[in-house]
Amino acid sequence: MLRFVISELAPGFLIAVPQMNDPTFSRAVVLLVEHNDEGAMGIVFNRPGEITIGDVGRAHGITVNRGAGTTFNGGPVQTDRGFLLHRRDDVPESVRIAEGIWLSVSTDSLRPLLAGDPALYRLCLGYAGWGPGQLEKEVMVGGWLSGNCSAARVFETPADKVWDLAIRDLGVDPAFLVPSGGPQ
Repeated sequence: MLRFVISELAPGFLIAVPQMNDPTFSRAVVLLVEHNDEGAMGIVFNRPGEITIGDVGRAHGITVNRGAGTTFNGGPVQTDRGFLLHRRDDVPESVRIAEGIWLSVSTDSLRPLLAGDPALYRLCLGYAGWGPGQLEKEVMVGGWLSGNCSAARVFETPADKVWDLAIRDLGVDPAFLVPSGGPQ
């Protein structure tokens, strides 16, 4: 059973600043699900991947609803592992991350989610991880903005609009963020 520790940053969003030159995280929004003395773990949910939900369904013998779309690149660590962010409190082996956001890593969760409404889940392959103190340093030097997580941003906002709107949710116009001179 998954269990996560709550901190000042998690659960929450990490929003890459415009200066983030790392192609893995440029304009990324990460749902930070765990943050403690041992490090941090989060899932990028606004980067559509190349593998379709249909491909995943076929690989597991699951009939997928039409229009299910694509998986998402959840981060650079364990990209062969799936992380299901979803809205359903009735899915087996799921952990509540925040209001309206559940997480499952169980293959038993695939069937009810993939056969259901695609608007109720995002299947992310891989995750983002930070070692002890690493994320704190990146936040201190201005590599990330942090904000409250929102089920609406995760499930209702088109992936190409998430970054802009997550920054606007902080009361900041992205056009006023300086796009140079920050973390590489």
